[in-house]
Amino acid sequence: MSHEKTVVSEIQKFILPFSEKVDTSAKFDNDAAIEVAAIFALAEMDREKGGRILSRRLGEKINFIAKIGYPFWLYPLLDKVALFDGLNLSEHVVPYTKIANVKHFLDGLKNSLKNRENFEYFLAEHAQYFAKTDLKASLKLQGLITKIGMLNEFSNYQKEATKATDQFTNIGLLSSTINQSKLLSETQEITRLHATLEKEIKNLNASIEVLGKGSLQFHNELHDEIEAVKQEFDLDIKTEEAAVAPILEGIREEHDQKTAAIARSFRADQVPLHTEKIKLTKSRNELANEIEQYCANAKIVVSGDETAKPHWKNRIKEAKEKLSETEKQLKLNEKELRELEERRASEVLQLKSAKEAEIKDARKKLVELEASKDAKILVAKQEMEKLASETKLISDQIGKLLKLTEAGIAQFDKLGIESVSENRDKALVYMPFYVISYHKETKDRYLIVPPSSMSAIDISTKLKAVLGRARIKSFLAPRFKELTSMAENIQTQSQKNSIFAAELKQVGAINNILVVDWIHDEVDKGLTCLKNQGWLNDKEYGAVVAGAKATLKPSG
Repeated sequence: MSHEKTVVSEIQKFILPFSEKVDTSAKFDNDAAIEVAAIFALAEMDREKGGRILSRRLGEKINFIAKIGYPFWLYPLLDKVALFDGLNLSEHVVPYTKIANVKHFLDGLKNSLKNRENFEYFLAEHAQYFAKTDLKASLKLQGLITKIGMLNEFSNYQKEATKATDQFTNIGLLSSTINQSKLLSETQEITRLHATLEKEIKNLNASIEVLGKGSLQFHNELHDEIEAVKQEFDLDIKTEEAAVAPILEGIREEHDQKTAAIARSFRADQVPLHTEKIKLTKSRNELANEIEQYCANAKIVVSGDETAKPHWKNRIKEAKEKLSETEKQLKLNEKELRELEERRASEVLQLKSAKEAEIKDARKKLVELEASKDAKILVAKQEMEKLASETKLISDQIGKLLKLTEAGIAQFDKLGIESVSENRDKALVYMPFYVISYHKETKDRYLIVPPSSMSAIDISTKLKAVLGRARIKSFLAPRFKELTSMAENIQTQSQKNSIFAAELKQVGAINNILVVDWIHDEVDKGLTCLKNQGWLNDKEYGAVVAGAKATLKPSG
């Protein structure tokens, strides 16, 4: 506790200015008076007026008008400065990828490099190691402001902050619901996560490097083994081929001789059969010619000599009988030739099969050597392919996680703003709002006026006045787009948070400018300036002055 008090006491407080001159050519010699007069004029114009004497409608009463400081914390975060909402109403979620222990994987991977077996076993065991990944992990940071527009606006706005104690005289400061212990806890949590992600990126990169190195090393080792197998077996195969060559030559010569013998034997058997076939074919042709001639003779005889007819018929009959017998013998001859050819083909096939069996038996050892060589090379190549496949699988997983983690850590650059000065890196900075409290019957209403620009009147402002809009609203144009939204926090909390509403009333009452001694003269002076500058017409000026007389504490 004592340490916390010491830390808290070191925090410096700063206040930001409410108004800014957009047009430096506009001369406002009484800036403070004009500011409070403009706020009072806006409050009076926005106040709901009562009805006439006979009307029962009641008008609103202004409870207080107070300048109130909205708390922002600046706190060191990594190499920047984080901006926290002092009311703890902002929130930011840092998404990141929560992955398996990369250091554990890397250590195991390095140990597996001792030999290929260990390396391959490690890859197989860790193929799904990084599948245990939580892609939706997140760190919830309460109070941290990360909107780019708001950070940019505050980064420029804080340069106008002042530490002067008199700047706190007429401003009420809202209590911050965040203390330094909370800030320290959150920034340390962010820093730890950042450090963890940095280590994971480092280890993921190292894992890819070691994985690639190991895979290449053992890939080359397998390649060398394949070459060694080729060289070893090629020598044995060459020796065996030299030993088998004469045996194979002898088998082929024997086969050739037996084939030649079979050919000679069958030629010897074929010659008489072919001779007989030639004779039978010739005889068949002669008989066919004879029959044709006998038939022709028979026709001639029939027309001349009827007694010779039986003679030629007998001759034709005998010739046909002989032709029939010859054709039978010719068919038998052809059958014997076919059977001879079939026997020859069968014996040649048997001889060829015998030769192939002898060659196979002679080359048995050679075939075994070649098969062993191919088998060992195949196993090595399959191992090489598996090694490459498992390496790629894990490398792709790591590469994907690396991109996700790098994307996660890149977010941290957007969590803060650049440091302006060391004494403001850890500070409580108040942004001023004017809070106008109205009361009617039992209800309170608030009008919140954010930091504004004191503008010079222009054509567009005059045009808006013609259309019925009070020029004073243009005079109090909000300085910022994003930071102005913090006014909604005050409005919302005053309605939903009873503790905050009570504090707002208390701070407003204590810092109510309506009851200070100098207010009447300052408002009167400021209203005159605003009228002269054209921000109030005669009717508006008269109404606001009347309201001032009724509401403000007289001077003296």
